[in-house]
Amino acid sequence: MKTKILLTIMLSLCFGIMAKGAPTALAEADSAYQAKEYAKAIELYNNVRQEHGSNAGLLFNLGNAYYQESDYGNAMVCYLRAHRLDPDNSEINANLQYLRSKVDDANKAEQKGKRMRVTPDEEGFFQSVRRSVAVNTSTDTWATFAAICFILFVGGVALYIFSRNVAARKTGFFGSIVCLCATVMFLCFAFMGARAFGSRDEGVLTAFKTTLLTEPGRPAPDEKGTVLTKGTEVQILSEETDAEGNVTWYKIRLNSDYIGWVEAENVAII
Repeated sequence: MKTKILLTIMLSLCFGIMAKGAPTALAEADSAYQAKEYAKAIELYNNVRQEHGSNAGLLFNLGNAYYQESDYGNAMVCYLRAHRLDPDNSEINANLQYLRSKVDDANKAEQKGKRMRVTPDEEGFFQSVRRSVAVNTSTDTWATFAAICFILFVGGVALYIFSRNVAARKTGFFGSIVCLCATVMFLCFAFMGARAFGSRDEGVLTAFKTTLLTEPGRPAPDEKGTVLTKGTEVQILSEETDAEGNVTWYKIRLNSDYIGWVEAENVAII
């Protein structure tokens, strides 16, 4: 990973956390990271998370520290959660794409000569549009667009009501209709983004190596090569709980070649 990306400490994190009264803890974490004491930095960043909450910058820095410790599972979790909070951040996206390539290479090495895909299924047109709208664009962006269009709608209505010029009244009438439709559309996009943000259908494998099982507690045939490495992103298809309601197993999917059950403790939900 490029040095300038790995060593970036986001200024927004500093201002955000300091405003919450944690300048000392954050400074200690930053110092530990810059001193290449990554295990210590991880501990300190996690302490800040527990005491003051998370933001995209904190998760980004924590992900960098995990990456330096070769903990691709937790690094991927942090990058994906940071991406959900700030999907337009170029540094987060660059690190995320780089780590994905590393995980793909590790999964290819696990095949040991077998010809199986280790990348997710290609998305269809509508799935791609949904991801672009609900995942890769922040809810705040759509809400801002909706607010602007609503203000223009009010302006168009005022122009139609109070103007005596026929051309201006027509402009106000048709313009307000367009702006109202745009407002509704952007609000729908914002709600889609909020729903996607709160979904629990995506996860990351955090164990060093995970063997997919045909059913909970039952190994899959060895010839299927159903071993995935830490950091692999998966879809959550279903879950199994114990008598107390705690999730013990997840049924996951990477693609049509990799579907199976894994223990819940080996999966982090995004």
